Amino acid sequence: MAVENENAEIVKACIDKRNYRRIILRNSLQVLLISDPDTDKCAASMSVGVGYFSDPAGLEGLAHFL
Repeated sequence: MAVENENAEIVKACIDKRNYRRIILRNSLQVLLISDPDTDKCAASMSVGVGYFSDPAGLEGLAHFL
């Protein structure tokens, strides 16, 4: 999926060695990539800003299914 790079300035502490990059996917999901040079592990997490109140009538639970 193609992405759009965004040149948003990310404010961080001067002692923070991590690199940050924000991208927006074609489907409008916003992604924050964080690279930490001091670790050999990786992880992924996703927060989708929808829930029960975003469900259409008659399709309760759909927002969590997708």
